[in-house]
Formats: sequence, C-alpha cells, structure tokens
Amino acid sequence: MQDNPFEYRLLAKGDRFVDRESELDTIIKTVKSGQNITIYSPRRYGKSSLILKSFERLKEDRAVVYIDFNRINDISELADSIVSDVVKNTFSSFEKGFSLIKDTLTSLRPTFTPLDDGHVKISLKIVETEKDLEKALSFPQTLAEKKDIRIVIAMHEFQRISTLNGGRLERLFRSVIQEQDRVTYIFSGSQVNMLKEIFEEGDRPFFKSTKIMKLGRIPKKPFIEYIIKNFENNGVKVDRDIIDEILRLTDGHPMRTKELCFELWNQEMSKYPSHSLEEVLHILIDNDMYLEQTWNMIKSSVHRRALEAIAYDEKPYSYETIQKYGLKGNSHVQRALKTLERQGILYENEIVDPFFREWIKRKTGSH
Repeated sequence: MQDNPFEYRLLAKGDRFVDRESELDTIIKTVKSGQNITIYSPRRYGKSSLILKSFERLKEDRAVVYIDFNRINDISELADSIVSDVVKNTFSSFEKGFSLIKDTLTSLRPTFTPLDDGHVKISLKIVETEKDLEKALSFPQTLAEKKDIRIVIAMHEFQRISTLNGGRLERLFRSVIQEQDRVTYIFSGSQVNMLKEIFEEGDRPFFKSTKIMKLGRIPKKPFIEYIIKNFENNGVKVDRDIIDEILRLTDGHPMRTKELCFELWNQEMSKYPSHSLEEVLHILIDNDMYLEQTWNMIKSSVHRRALEAIAYDEKPYSYETIQKYGLKGNSHVQRALKTLERQGILYENEIVDPFFREWIKRKTGSH
C-alpha cells in the first residue's frame, strides 16, 4: 500500500510544502537586506515550515539557526540555547568552536556536555543577569565577525520572552541586536495579541524595529494544485468539484485541509462524491478530543454565545445578534472577543479552526 501523501502532523518539508512563494520571497529579500522580520498567525498555519523552507535558500550564503522558545523556561536556558545552537550551526565540529567559546565567554564559565547525537550542550553560569546575558546575546555577532560570515536566527514563539523577565529582557535584547550588522532575526509566534504588543505598541522596546508579516491561509489556487497533484501522482483521479468542496469545508486552513485529505485517502476517496464529504468531516470531528476540550476551557456563557453567533456567520455587534444570543451589549461582546482572541480561538473575529466552528454548530443545533 502506498504511503499517504497528506501527512499533516509533521513539519511540511519537501513535497509536503504548499506554495507560499510570495511569503518566501518577502522573507528572503528582507533578511538579505539586513532587516529583521516578524511573522505572526494563529497556530497550525505553517510558520515553522515556512521559516525552515526559507532556510533552504538562505543557507547558501548564511548560517541558519532555529530557536524554539517553547523549550526555554528561564534566562539561563535562553543564553545556553543561543550559544549552543549558533555554534552547532556554524562549525562543522565542536572542537573548532571550542576556543572561541572559551575566549569570548570566559566570565560565564561555560561547561560542555556531550550529547548522543554527536553535538555538545553548552551551559553558561549566569550570575549577574543583565551583564552576563548581554554577553550571550552578543555572541552571534562576535562569532560572525571572527568567521567573516552572516547568520540568520529564527526565534519561534518569541512572545514567550515576556514570561522570562518582562520588559527588562526585551530592553536588553533590543539594545544588543540593534548593534548587530552580521546577524538577522526572524521572530514568529502564534499568540498574535502578545506578539503584536511586543512589536506594535509604542512604549515597547521592539516597536517598529522589524518588518511585519501577517501569514494568512494558503490561497485557493495553489492548494487545489497541491491536492490534485498528490492524489493523481499516487494513482487517484479526483474531480474538481470534490477539491472545491474540501476547501469550502476547511476554508483553506493548512493543517485541517491536509487532515481531511489524509482521511479521504485512507477511506478510498473515489467512493466519496462531493456531497458526502461532510460525512468524512464528521468522522474527524467526532474523534477529535481537542475540540471538546477547547469548548470546556471556555467557562463564560457570554463567550460561548458569542462564539455560537460567529459560527453561524452572524454579526456579533448587531442589535439582532445581541438580542438573539443574550449578549447584553457591545461592551460585553468586545471583551468576549478580545479574550477569545488572546486564547487563540478567534483571529480577526473569525473562528481559527474550521473543525471547531463545525463542532459548535453541531453541538448547538441549527439556526
């Protein structure tokens, strides 16, 4: 049996990557011009895959480094990760970078632990937080100057910097990197409101310091081409009306579209006419515990009613909707929508996950 070509749980690499040519072009041109860039969108829109795809082209003349803030719990881990990951991606062997680390970071008393994959974990002794962290943050520029290279560092879920040491760390980070002419940064994150606050609020250190890219859903045309190619290259003929229905049901959401195609492949798509695709969608919804968990996380009845209105494409601020769903008034609706956006459930007043939207409609009955 052939492998399912619509794997959706892993990063989209190689043939699994869909389009994004204009976004790739923007990232590459921005980075090569020496400007930092911030990419934000809801979860599962493909930010990490997009960044790693851009790395394939950027690494032709730059060292590329990817740091995931989800794996960083304190300032010491941030310092360790910056130094370790930069060394790992700029030297062919640890030994070649050993003397530079010792000479540059002597006061931080680096220790080295061999790892099973052949790399070495570097641990720094952070005592005077601001002074010591500044040395670690400056290390990529120092290394780039010593080796006469350029470095690109992607920092995923960067909004978590706010949980490490608040505004103090932001100020330090900003003051250090604005002096770095050989290092360019790609910041990204899924908690859009928090990321916007960091880069778009006038009193924050990173205000207007990067180019902003809002990553939307994949355009319909390249997604159609991708779906047809992956079915037909594996011997499955598919009608255009079925593809249109798939994208209608998923709104072109990157992960959910691939998930529906994945399930259709497993269930022999040829036996499904377009009008019965909702049956497959309901199978996925019924077996997705995340959807009910998300609903249970929403404790406020006002928030639930606002979501229900949006699920049915009703205007949440209209008098009719407020009366129909018992939303009290515009101020209640506004607070509810802001909370739901902070939680990642809404984005620009739309439900992010099309499966969750359908789940809400099924749970609450027809309107």
